[in-house]
Amino acid sequence: MPPFILHPTLLSFSVSNALSLSDVRLRVRAEYSEHESALRGGVSSDKQQPLERQFELFSRASMLLRTRDLGSIVCDIKFSELANLDAFWADYLSGALLEALKGVFITDSLKRAAGQEGVRLLVSVDQDDYEEGRKLLIRSQTHNGTNWGTQSLP
Repeated sequence: MPPFILHPTLLSFSVSNALSLSDVRLRVRAEYSEHESALRGGVSSDKQQPLERQFELFSRASMLLRTRDLGSIVCDIKFSELANLDAFWADYLSGALLEALKGVFITDSLKRAAGQEGVRLLVSVDQDDYEEGRKLLIRSQTHNGTNWGTQSLP
């Protein structure tokens, strides 16, 4: 298990001691594993005109899929350490983050609510968030490093 998931840390800092934080948005969504049978059984149209029929089918399918929404959550995660951000990204790319989050989000009550249908979890992290956060933390470390190097001791 990745250390980020097992040991989340609280970040604290004083205003006078500027600490750069990188924001990464994590999106987690639960959905039914399979929609085809629900769509086949629940979407029909009595319209004769092809275009009207397509619009009605689309509208009904969209409505049906919305009623099957199991929910989602968006988390803004703040990183102050480049190593933690990189570990988080590596876990996301490898699938370890998804596996860890399954235990948190796919609960027994969600399984009961879904009934016989399977549930899957979708996790996404924006690569641009990661890359921007990485640049910010590298600049911060470089800036802090040069400040230390130019300070004189009493």
